[in-house]
Amino acid sequence: MVESTNQLPSEETLAHSQIEANLPSSCSPSLSLKVTHNKKAYDVIISADKTVRDLKEMLTILSGIPVDKQKIMWSRGPCPDYSTLDALGAKTGSKMMMVGSSNQEVTQIQTKPNEATLKAMDQVKTGDKLGEQNLHRKIIEKGIPSDCMPGILNDREPLPPHPLSGMVNKQGQQVRLTFKLEADQIWISTKERTTKVAIGNIRKVVNEPIVGHEEYHVVGLQTGTTEASIYWFYWVPCQYVDAIREVFASFN
Repeated sequence: MVESTNQLPSEETLAHSQIEANLPSSCSPSLSLKVTHNKKAYDVIISADKTVRDLKEMLTILSGIPVDKQKIMWSRGPCPDYSTLDALGAKTGSKMMMVGSSNQEVTQIQTKPNEATLKAMDQVKTGDKLGEQNLHRKIIEKGIPSDCMPGILNDREPLPPHPLSGMVNKQGQQVRLTFKLEADQIWISTKERTTKVAIGNIRKVVNEPIVGHEEYHVVGLQTGTTEASIYWFYWVPCQYVDAIREVFASFN
């Protein structure tokens, strides 16, 4: 305890006290977080009692992405703006992902086709669409699985807090995808087994809308150098495709 004196505090002492007042208290320790966006990673140090919106404001300075264009998510799902990091359960070393585009990127997207669209257009011209290949056509012709998650055309959403389910693989088996971002893994599960794949091992992501059911896509995750190394998934809701691509882009 500081003993009482009759001397007034100096300006230097007052200034030092003000700085200490602005620092996180012992009840709210600083957290060191890693936030990925596309192929960039940002190391952020922030107080545990700060909100997700506070984190977004810091990321705006680092990335140039406006706060209202950002969506923050992690292994437990989307992070609401006014939840504190402590309430979310974030710890030092936690990994999060930012989905969002700068105003300039939004303008570019609105004025010219994106890479996926150009690729789809090229495939139409060459007749090399995935859905026309025997491997994929025989699965697609069986129709939409009864328990398939709804697809929403012309929408873009972050990955949900629960696994993506109701899809099928190239053997026609029901399959679900669980993104374990805290472990840098994706879990591919059927009724028989669960395969754990390091996100950094995914070399390439391919996708294409299913003709006649454009609210769903065929998605392939390639781990090796040949097509034989591709994990194929059918009836992936299209609103999640961009988020899936961004997860793997951020690790490559």
